[in-house]
Amino acid sequence: MDGTCTGRTTSAEPAPTSRDGLYLRWALGDMQPGAVKSARVSGSAGSPGKLTNCVTATYDLPACLAINVINPKLALVKTAPAEVLKCDPIPVKVTVTNTGSGPARNVKVLDSLPEGLVTMDGKRSLAYDVGTLGQGQSKTFNFQAKATRSGSFTNRAVASGQGGLNAEATTTTVVKQPVLAITKTGPAKRYLGRPITYEISVTNTGDGVAKNTVLEDPIPAGARSLKASGGGQPVGNKMVWNLGDMQPGASRKVTLTVTGTALGTIRNVAAAKAYCADAVSATASTLVAGIPAILLEVVDNPDPVEVGSETTYTITVTNQGSAVGTNIVVGVRLEDQAQYVSSNGPTRAAVAGQTITFAPLPSLAAKTKATWTMRVKAVGTGDIRYHVAMNSDQIERDVQETEATHFYQ
Repeated sequence: MDGTCTGRTTSAEPAPTSRDGLYLRWALGDMQPGAVKSARVSGSAGSPGKLTNCVTATYDLPACLAINVINPKLALVKTAPAEVLKCDPIPVKVTVTNTGSGPARNVKVLDSLPEGLVTMDGKRSLAYDVGTLGQGQSKTFNFQAKATRSGSFTNRAVASGQGGLNAEATTTTVVKQPVLAITKTGPAKRYLGRPITYEISVTNTGDGVAKNTVLEDPIPAGARSLKASGGGQPVGNKMVWNLGDMQPGASRKVTLTVTGTALGTIRNVAAAKAYCADAVSATASTLVAGIPAILLEVVDNPDPVEVGSETTYTITVTNQGSAVGTNIVVGVRLEDQAQYVSSNGPTRAAVAGQTITFAPLPSLAAKTKATWTMRVKAVGTGDIRYHVAMNSDQIERDVQETEATHFYQ
């Protein structure tokens, strides 16, 4: 209030916010368009004269700026198979998404593979430059990895963006591998023509399934196949078993029976293979031996023999067996009524009284024969005996043969 005469305020409604002498002030705050606020003041004059009452209203004129506040946020999802075999590719999928408000700028994704995993072209890490990712937008990346060994591998990917944005995701893949082991056993020696049976065992000692396991056993030279157990089938010159899928720890046993067709050592090799498993082989060797079976025969001609005349004894040694006979020695013992005249054959004779010994025949092949002849003169009468003994490296006891001849006067 202001005037030429003085006055005083007796009441004010509402109460003023502040007083400064005769001045009253009300702080009315914000007033919306069309709003009305009023104050009622009562007072009295202190002297005669003109009383002037003034009211002044003031307000602040605001200057406003609207700012749009955004909050981008990254989310990362990664998928890969939980289990694979070592030779299988590992498909990996990585998806980054802006789950916040406003664009996420300068987004990058880095995937670092653990030791034991590489990309198909041998890399250990992959980096993707996404750029700007709008609100709600996603970006997906796919790649394939491979394992250099078996084991459990945890793969971690990280997404980053401008303003400290960050997200990560991991996957764990167990890499397994089948490992085949094979053994083969058989006799160390068999005689020619006798069956030879080999036992073959295949085991999966790894931690992965050995898929489509196949066992093959070529029939070696010097043998022919007789039979096979466990579903073995001849394919060309080999026996083949389709063992199917073998679980870890599983084992299969089969047998193969052959017979030797020639003397010597048979070296039989069996091999097993399966998907994702290294091929393995095992060998068994058998000596195919022969049996020398030597027949001794003695024949006289003529018989009977007049004293003073001669007869010829023919000694025939035949190897009826399947092996070579070696160091064959033939000896003859004459009775007193007989006298040695001469002999002929593959070895020379040594005469010592009534005993004639032929030098050793070094060898006599199977299914062959050797023949010696000896001329003897009758010098006495009687029913005499012509005694022949034979021995060789393969015979423990002498083989003896006696030929009866009648000498007369």
